[in-house]
Amino acid sequence: MGILDRIILTIYTFLLTVLSLGVILLSLRLIPLQWVWTSVDQIYGHWETGLMGAVFFLVSVRLLLAGVRSQRSRHAILHHTDLGDVHISIYSIENLVEKTARRIRGIRNVNVTVGYGKQGLEVDVKAVVSPDSNIPAVTHEMQQQIYDAIKNTVGVDTVDIRIIVKNISNDFRSRHRVE
Repeated sequence: MGILDRIILTIYTFLLTVLSLGVILLSLRLIPLQWVWTSVDQIYGHWETGLMGAVFFLVSVRLLLAGVRSQRSRHAILHHTDLGDVHISIYSIENLVEKTARRIRGIRNVNVTVGYGKQGLEVDVKAVVSPDSNIPAVTHEMQQQIYDAIKNTVGVDTVDIRIIVKNISNDFRSRHRVE
């Protein structure tokens, strides 16, 4: 749930709290029933009231959909076994891919994003390569090693691996002598 949804949820919850308090006070006869009928009589037939009801309805639908979307298994891969279910988090797959990519010679820095696509798992790797490396060879080796690591560790065969060479590193790390 994003920050906008959280703000809307806070306002929505506050309004429902006030409405609930009004219903409680009405049921305990602490608010005269005539006040409620007078208020309803004043809003009857006004289009502004209908607009506020429509906004309230749309906010309700948006929050309902945001709650349903967040409940999906977006953060884990599920494997069914004879002994039970195994959940492998997307975060752990991102760490696996990052560690695998960093071991490849010629890779200076990586940024990994893992998600779900139509064909299965989608892995996006943004990499910084060293200037003396052959980029097509390094990226092919990276794709192959990432695919093998995911297949052997996670057990997923359908993986789409996209490599984006973000930059070619030009920092030279010289070793300083200690005297």
